[in-house]
Amino acid sequence: MGVRIKNPKETLWIAGPLLFVLLVRMVRAYATRLNPAFNWPPVLLGNAFLAIGWGLGYFLAEADHVFYATMCDPQDETCRLVKEEWERKNWRNAWGILERTKGERKRLPIRNMLTIFILLGVGIWVVSSSGSMLASGMVMGLLVRLFSEAVRDAEYKKWYWVFARDFTPMEHRGFLTAWGLVLLFSLVLLMRGF
Repeated sequence: MGVRIKNPKETLWIAGPLLFVLLVRMVRAYATRLNPAFNWPPVLLGNAFLAIGWGLGYFLAEADHVFYATMCDPQDETCRLVKEEWERKNWRNAWGILERTKGERKRLPIRNMLTIFILLGVGIWVVSSSGSMLASGMVMGLLVRLFSEAVRDAEYKKWYWVFARDFTPMEHRGFLTAWGLVLLFSLVLLMRGF
């Protein structure tokens, strides 16, 4: 059993920024290697932690569906089926049910703009001041994945379910533009550090 790539474009959306950041960080490290105090192992270790964190952040987005299925209405058929499979410890079938029924879940705790606004603030803070490549990778992996989903999602209104009013397509594009600029700023911060 191996990992199958469902959608090559999605993989490019997710892995492309990570690979670019890692490449720039390696080139910058190589360019400064003439410094007598420079040491390769911390650079390589930092990049490895960044990549691991990015992968963890990517999969953290799936917590949405798990949370929804375990904490939702007991009369909901999908929730009932997932809970039954988990009680039988049949994780693969439970995950398969969650994958097949992703489209029917609209009010998700992670996939909404309020969570995104909070994550963007946390992301800038973590990337600029924490010094943890693992944490920076997790935040950036999660934000890049959610950004790629929000950009490609035709039903943009489901991202705003936590707000009391409807948002127009133009407002949505404005939020996506601001989100993209903050992501770009965070990626530049990641590329600058070793």
